[in-house]
Amino acid sequence: MKKILLFFSMVLIVSACSTVDCPLNNRVMARYALKKADGTADTLTDSLYVRGIRMDDDTLLLNSGINLAAFDIAMSDSRKEDVLGFTFINDDKEITRDTVWIAKENYPHLESVDCGPKFFHTVTEVRYTRNRIDRIELIKKNVAYESTEENFHIYLFPVY
Repeated sequence: MKKILLFFSMVLIVSACSTVDCPLNNRVMARYALKKADGTADTLTDSLYVRGIRMDDDTLLLNSGINLAAFDIAMSDSRKEDVLGFTFINDDKEITRDTVWIAKENYPHLESVDCGPKFFHTVTEVRYTRNRIDRIELIKKNVAYESTEENFHIYLFPVY
């Protein structure tokens, strides 16, 4: 009986110890920074909504961002192109919409079998409509865990 109890105790101790170091922040996010025409940081005073546009449904990715200078948006794991719908609403409740297409290559990244796979991305092309967005510059094409590094600079048309 003691041997059986000792065996189960050892099994519990060994199974309780794990050296798996899964990243705490393992969400793969692209960072968008708003810029003025001269390249300095800009702050958006309008409300901004960003949704992921898909054939079957849309997903709200950013809900009512106000006074933003930068924001992070998760990238899809398996799609070759993410389509984002930007909706700007000013204080007078006027709505302006733009669509952004981000073509990318997806690379599986595995820290450990216990952590589950994630996908890193290399952005290959950015297209967009020009209603409120003047231009988007691709700054860092590789998107991984480092959401503090800016991937895109968004320049908006001035509002008068």
